[in-house]
Order: sequence, then structure tokens, then C-alpha cells
Amino acid sequence: MDLPIFYSEEDEWKKVMLMYDSALKEINTKLEILNNEFKLNHQYNPIEHITSRMKSPQSIAKKLRHNNRELTVENIVKYINDVAGIRIICSFTSDIYRIADLIAAQSDVNVLKVKDYMMCPKPNGYTSYHMIISVPIYLSETMVNVKAEIQIRTIAMDFWASLEHKIYYKFEGNAPERISKELKECAEIVSFLDHKMLSLNEEIRMYNPDNEMDHYREVVSESFQNMIRESYGTVIDEDDIIQEDNQGTLKDSAEYEEKHEMYEELFEEVEIDNAAVTATDASQDTRKDEVKEKSKFFRFFKHNVISEEMDKM
Repeated sequence: MDLPIFYSEEDEWKKVMLMYDSALKEINTKLEILNNEFKLNHQYNPIEHITSRMKSPQSIAKKLRHNNRELTVENIVKYINDVAGIRIICSFTSDIYRIADLIAAQSDVNVLKVKDYMMCPKPNGYTSYHMIISVPIYLSETMVNVKAEIQIRTIAMDFWASLEHKIYYKFEGNAPERISKELKECAEIVSFLDHKMLSLNEEIRMYNPDNEMDHYREVVSESFQNMIRESYGTVIDEDDIIQEDNQGTLKDSAEYEEKHEMYEELFEEVEIDNAAVTATDASQDTRKDEVKEKSKFFRFFKHNVISEEMDKM
């Protein structure tokens, strides 16, 4: 980022830019992990794409002048909340609040301010969800909490905002009344479109025969991940491994029985489904196929994954 020609505290400016750039990298990493998790574990990914940017020196200077503030490093850090900015684009309005909740739930993220323009759109029709958050940046000798702005919006909202941005700068904030009116009407159409697309998507999901099977997969996977969660961040000493091997693979029969009962409960409902479908009319082919596929998956998991895990106990 180039320094404004009328600014002299170059070293301090570079240090500030380092902090904001680091904040962008931290937040982008968090969002990338969430994005990859959705791709791997879920049939649906609410994140369409993510962009990030550093506010230009011209925009920073203009914003400070607008607020009658002197252009100094201190004022930039103190009064400009969106020097570092990230935009998340979603498919549906429900995704916006879901992603916002996932970000806010992270232990090292501090939500400083929220502006919900979905509930209260701007007079020109602008809708989006804005969060000002801070994340810790660890340097060689200290830690600093650095703020950044996150904007979350749908594809349709982003399309409208892009056009509005061009019009605003084209007419320097004084667009002709007719254009402003039509832009407001477009915002209402976008809102209607988002609502219709969300309703249609929810209706489609109700007719998806794989939904129940996907649920069972997630339940089994979550149970397995809960068992190995502590192992991700722990190291077992080699002496402990040798001692454990000498004592035998089954040290605690109560623990073994507890895990065995947990898995048996997972299969109990599947067996009930099998019996119920067998007793129903043969015309329910779709339901039979669904339960058959579910049973096939659980038999595979039981004989391959669970048996292997139990053998290791």
C-alpha cells in the first residue's frame, strides 16, 4: 500500500499496515478452515467465495476528512474500523446468520460491533450483515488485538451493492432522483428474489431422499471424532506405549462395554427400520431402497471401523 504523499510517519505507518495485513491473514485462515470443513463433512457449503482487501490511502484520507479528523496514524487506527476488510458471499440469507454465528463462536474472536442491514436496510435499499471483530496478533515480544470488518451477503445482494457502488462514485453521491428510485426498486426485487430462492431451496431439501442417510453419517462421524479429539493435541511417551502394550490391549473392560453399547444404540434404529419396511406394502420401493442403503453403510462401518477400534482397546 502506497503512503499518502502528505504523510511523514512512514515507519509507524508500515508497522500499522503489518498489523492489519496480519489480521487479514488470521481471519482468512479461519474462514478457509470453515470452508474446507463444509466441503468435506457436509453435502452443502454455505460459502460461495471470499475476498479480502486493505483500504486504500485515498479512501482512508477521504473518510477521515468526512469525519473532520486529521490524517494521522493514531486517528487511522482509532477511528477507521475497516482498514482491513473481508467479504463473504453466500447463496441464501439463512447462510449469513449461520456463518456469523460460527465466526463469533471462536474463542479468540472478539465481536466489537454488528450492523444488521438485513433487518434494517439503508434508505437506498442496501442490505448486508457487517461485523467488526478483533483477533489476536502474536509478535516476537507482544500480542495485539487488531480489528477488521467482515461483510456477509448473498450473491444477489453483492450484485446490487456492486452496481450501487459504481453509481455512487459516478455521480459523487448525488445520483439523479430517477436512478436512485430505480435502484431502490432493484433492492426490493433482490430481497424478493433471496426470499423465493431460500423457500425453494428448503422445499427441495424436503424431497431429498439422502437427507436421513447424511444425518446418520454425520452422527457416526461426530461420535468417532469425539473419541479421538484429545489425541490431536497430545503426545504419548514411548515408555508409556511400551508399558501399555505389556499390560495388554484391554485395560478397562468398563470403558470397552460403554463404547460397545454406544455403537449398538446407533444400529438399533436401523434394525427397527429394516423390520418396519419389510412388513409394509411392496409399493414403498423408495423407502426400502433408502433403508437398505442405510443398513449397508452401517454394516460396513460396524465390521471395518468399529471392530478395528475395539481390537485396539
